[in-house]
Amino acid sequence: MSSDASPAPAPVTLREVASAAGVSVATASKALNGQGRMTAETRERIRETAQRLGFRPNSLAQSLLRKRSFTVGLLTNDTYGRFSLPLMAGVSDALVDAGVSVFLCNVEDDPRLGQLHVEAMLDKRVDGIIATGKRIDRHLPIDLSNLRIPVIYA
Repeated sequence: MSSDASPAPAPVTLREVASAAGVSVATASKALNGQGRMTAETRERIRETAQRLGFRPNSLAQSLLRKRSFTVGLLTNDTYGRFSLPLMAGVSDALVDAGVSVFLCNVEDDPRLGQLHVEAMLDKRVDGIIATGKRIDRHLPIDLSNLRIPVIYA
């Protein structure tokens, strides 16, 4: 690997989009969020400018505003994925149109690893956890009660 690799360019900011479109930051924000009163031409000009510049909304900032991460955790001890991978595919298919991503963590049968993954999910502010195991008669090696987020067992 070469040591002279240049750093990745900084993401395009909303301020840059607004400047390039000749509008205020507030107007650019409203246009890109489908809100506010403005002409259709202004809204379209801002959207085209954002697309041309490669603007991507800051999902972390949006999560703070909406108080949702649009992420669901899938916690499993199914190391072979016979059950959890089809489940994840189904959950992902069901949620993708709503902009929700699935965060998969394998806890094996290790309570310490399970706790680390749950803590990571909580740190990432997942909106809920889906727990699944190798077999329907086995439980995960971690207590998921009292997490203050929805937990579904599959």
